[in-house]
Amino acid sequence: MSIVNLIVHEVQKAEGESKALLVARPNENPIDAEAEQLAAKVTHLFNRSGMNTGQFSNPEGSEEGSKLPALLHKHFNGEGFDDFAAFSKACAAEYVRYLEPVSDAEGGLLWFNHYELGGSHFLFIVLLKRKAGITLGEDLSFAQVHQLETDKLHMALRVNLSAYHDRDDTRYIAFRFGKAPKWESEYFTQFIGCDEPKVAAKETRKLVEAASAFCQSAALPSKAANEFKRAVAEQCLEKAEEREPLELNDIARQIETRFSPEQASKFLELAESDAFQVEKEIFVEKAALKKLTRASGSNRSLTLSFDTDLLGESIQFNADTGELTIKELPRSLLKQLMSLESK
Repeated sequence: MSIVNLIVHEVQKAEGESKALLVARPNENPIDAEAEQLAAKVTHLFNRSGMNTGQFSNPEGSEEGSKLPALLHKHFNGEGFDDFAAFSKACAAEYVRYLEPVSDAEGGLLWFNHYELGGSHFLFIVLLKRKAGITLGEDLSFAQVHQLETDKLHMALRVNLSAYHDRDDTRYIAFRFGKAPKWESEYFTQFIGCDEPKVAAKETRKLVEAASAFCQSAALPSKAANEFKRAVAEQCLEKAEEREPLELNDIARQIETRFSPEQASKFLELAESDAFQVEKEIFVEKAALKKLTRASGSNRSLTLSFDTDLLGESIQFNADTGELTIKELPRSLLKQLMSLESK
């Protein structure tokens, strides 16, 4: 990641107040080692779970709704910003417009970071907050300090500027709220001006359900179904690691290679049907992939989880009786059982 522009503004607002004060920095922050370290930390936190994706409702802006798209359209020319400080200050003022009516909301530091990665331009807008801490002075006396809270993100937005400018993608916005309450996430979504945001976890679950339904509808043998699910999971994880969206056609090509073009067409038809409505491309949520490769369940007295590729091997399931037979128990469990049996 190569940082091109960086600036931080402060929004002062206490909880319960209806007015906010924007303290705008006149010039860009220097891009030094501390800035690069913080940028790496923010990126790491952002790429964790809980992503939402989408596009602007009005890519070139309008009189109604958020002015953020209009500001991008005005200041970004596809290669850079004409005046990044002016652009960020106008964005911060727009943020304040949505923040002020929310009495429970507090201010913070707005981090604007324009960077290049893999030949594409990106923009981060992140709300950072300060937290109290304790330090030791030179005389080893204690003193209170306020430092940036970098162990979690409150709210953050990333725009793929190149995709937005070229209009070659419908999912160029990605944003997350951390554990923000609903009223806080709502005003941030309004500030972004996002059209029907998609939740990565929900979209991934749809794909997982469609993949499982395909195996059933195609009457795949247990081993073939498990191989297919594992291939889908591996493909999803690869895209997640690359932080790129997964195209539904990528899965279809897997099916065409392993089975037939007819089966690939059936999968696409099933995935895009009203029952699943899987998007043509999705951002993958790793945690939602577990059901592709593992079977699990629990009640008040029993919890069971295992890799599905064990079915037909060391685990046998009788669909008629609903019974599960497990061979080759884990050594630790077997030891416990033998100990109980000997008592």
